[in-house]
Amino acid sequence: MEFAFKRALARRGAVFYLPSVEFEDQTKGKYCVLMEEYTEAAETLIVVFTTHRTEFRYRQTSVLVQDSALEGIDGDTLIQCENWREIPADTIVHDPRSKWVGNLPLEIMANVDDALAYVRNIDEATLIRMLR
Repeated sequence: MEFAFKRALARRGAVFYLPSVEFEDQTKGKYCVLMEEYTEAAETLIVVFTTHRTEFRYRQTSVLVQDSALEGIDGDTLIQCENWREIPADTIVHDPRSKWVGNLPLEIMANVDDALAYVRNIDEATLIRMLR
C-alpha cells in the first residue's frame, strides 16, 4: 500500500526525504524536490537537493524557502538548482525508507523554474525534462 501511495505522490514539486544519498566523500540523508512526474516507465527521476545552509541564498540558482512554508522541514531551507541529480526511480517509490514530506507551493515552484535558467552544469535534454 505504501508503494502505491508514494507512486501517486511522486509528482513534480513533491519533496521527499532520501535516507542515503551518496556523495564523493560521504553518504547521508537529504531532502530533494522532484522535478518530473513519476510514470510506470520511468527508470530514473531528476531531483534537486535542498540544504539548511542558507548563506548562498543570493545565488540566482538558489530558491529560499522560509521556515514553515513546508510542513515536515524545520527552519529556512535553500533549494539548490545547481545541485541536481538523476536518480533511480526505485530510490523514491520502492525504498521503504524514503519519505514523502509534502508538495512545494506553486509560487515556490515558479521560483525554482526561474532559477533553472541560471544553472550552468545541465544539458538541454535534462532541462527540458525538468520543465515539463
